[in-house]
Amino acid sequence: MPLDVLVVDMDWHITSLPSMYKDGKKVSDQAGQQAGWTGFTWDKNHFPNPNDFLDWTNRSNIKTCMNLHPASGIHPHEKQYPAMAEVMGIDPATKKYVPFDITNKKFAEALMNLVLHPMLKAGVDFWWLDWQQWGTTKIEGVNPTFYLNYVFFSDMERQNTTRPLIFHRWGGLGNHRYQIGFSGDASIDWESLDYQPYFTATAANVGFGFWSHDIGGHMPMDGSPLKSPELYTRWVQWGAFSPILRTHCTKNPEIERRIWAYPLENFYAMRQAYLMRYALVPYIYTAARQAYDSGISICRPMYYDWPEEENAYTFRNEYMFGNDMLVHPVTHPMKDGKNYAVQKIWLPEGEWTEWYTGTKFSGPQVIERNFAIDEVPVYVRGGAIIPMAPKMNNTEAMPVNPLILTIFPGKSGQTNIYEDEGNNQNFHTGQCAFTDVHFRTTGKRMSIVIEPVKGKYDGMLKSRRYEIRLVNTYPTTSIKVNGKVYAYSKYGKTSSWNYDGANLTTCIYLPEFDRDRKIEIDVVLADADVDKLSGKKGQFKRLADFVASLGPADEPAYEFGTVVRTSQMGLILTQEPQQAAAEIEKFDILWKEVLDIIAGRLQKHSEWMPSLEFLKSSQAIPANNHNK
Repeated sequence: MPLDVLVVDMDWHITSLPSMYKDGKKVSDQAGQQAGWTGFTWDKNHFPNPNDFLDWTNRSNIKTCMNLHPASGIHPHEKQYPAMAEVMGIDPATKKYVPFDITNKKFAEALMNLVLHPMLKAGVDFWWLDWQQWGTTKIEGVNPTFYLNYVFFSDMERQNTTRPLIFHRWGGLGNHRYQIGFSGDASIDWESLDYQPYFTATAANVGFGFWSHDIGGHMPMDGSPLKSPELYTRWVQWGAFSPILRTHCTKNPEIERRIWAYPLENFYAMRQAYLMRYALVPYIYTAARQAYDSGISICRPMYYDWPEEENAYTFRNEYMFGNDMLVHPVTHPMKDGKNYAVQKIWLPEGEWTEWYTGTKFSGPQVIERNFAIDEVPVYVRGGAIIPMAPKMNNTEAMPVNPLILTIFPGKSGQTNIYEDEGNNQNFHTGQCAFTDVHFRTTGKRMSIVIEPVKGKYDGMLKSRRYEIRLVNTYPTTSIKVNGKVYAYSKYGKTSSWNYDGANLTTCIYLPEFDRDRKIEIDVVLADADVDKLSGKKGQFKRLADFVASLGPADEPAYEFGTVVRTSQMGLILTQEPQQAAAEIEKFDILWKEVLDIIAGRLQKHSEWMPSLEFLKSSQAIPANNHNK
């Protein structure tokens, strides 16, 4: 499982001492808050050697974020209390606490220099500024949460040892300057999940583009399930297509956030969502730069692009994820014994490809689609070029090499991929790079161009490999890269191409090219009807999932042979790409036979009925479908 950040809640610091109790109950501290809620000193019971812990996270390329509830100030049990008390003119012998006063420059400087900076130098990366800053400060009109966010963020700017980042409560308009936002303690239920896509997308209206939610929910409401595999899976999938993916919950042993502790089907679905998130990092990072330049958030309402369309307002949970991906997460449970969720989606004008099934649609229209537990309603704009990364454990584990360029059906397309060092402020002075990629299709000829990189930064790759993926294509007739002919290779060697039959995708593997060199890829597409590929990816996958769920076939087993072979169509096309056109041509007939065979066994296997209904709904839809 990939991992980038550990967000450590308040138990990292001392929360329980004998002096904090009376008659077995927690008492208030000198500031009037529950004792132990505020803390700045490691609890050695939980972290016997904090430096070793931070050394491990740093060696593992894992960033560490620590929770702070700072409003009670510095109490006598804190390690740095004597030094803080002396700076603030308090005799440490009095054991009087140091009140929290973030608008007092002397206090703020002492808090940073004596308490927090040493922890940052030891390996803490940034702070989670949690609730408890009250409603006013000693300066009239100054919001304490806003000012706290400003002080912490600007301190990181001045230190200039890394790119400033805090994790904070909303302090009002203008807080988009201090990313990222913590949306608070969400309840664990479908209603809470259903609200989050709308809330997040519309936050773009005030420029607040990077909300981080408690994925999975924080605390249960009356009667809500603590451990619903379906609810948690859908929440993780939404998180994968949100600005920040961070799981969390309250301290309750009955709540589970480790995805591997769930049933296998749900674990696979959630792991797939995590891997998808990491694969999309180049796309997301480019969208983040676009947000920085334009002020338009990565998640934004549909009415930004289609302001005159009524459906852009009525489909509240639908949003654009970057410029080329439309997402409408499943936020309701499966019903009536079905093994799939039913969702209505509005597709604006243009051509759209459903990511998980490869079905092509023409907008504008409203469609009703079915989604298995491992599928998310994601639609890619026609002609989009989605930059992607190979599998990684975290974003610092390796440079993105090869860079994967996934090209979706369309006559033409373009993208400008952004990169920088990722861990400092040098991009402010132009130390960054853009790579323009574009393509055009004329008849059966496709021309793809990767332009020389523009810009530079320390540590930038001087050369790079690329993998080109042509979605919803037959195996190609000819491929040339800068005039060199690329031959087919079953195992996808460098300077060759192969075919991914399960995804109906031609894959081209480029060697290392100097970044300042132009790359021209000329593809002669197969003389076959690509519209017949629409939806086949979904049919292959869903039938394979059904067969895998059955175990050994009933006797006589030969009667089920057609179902088994058809379920392996993706593998067949991968192994024998030269047969792709012929196999696709007869697939619809095979599909009908498969459904008839399954239906013929319902009397013995009534439990197959939901799967049969799901397979029937996967029937290929004409690629030129259109319904205004």
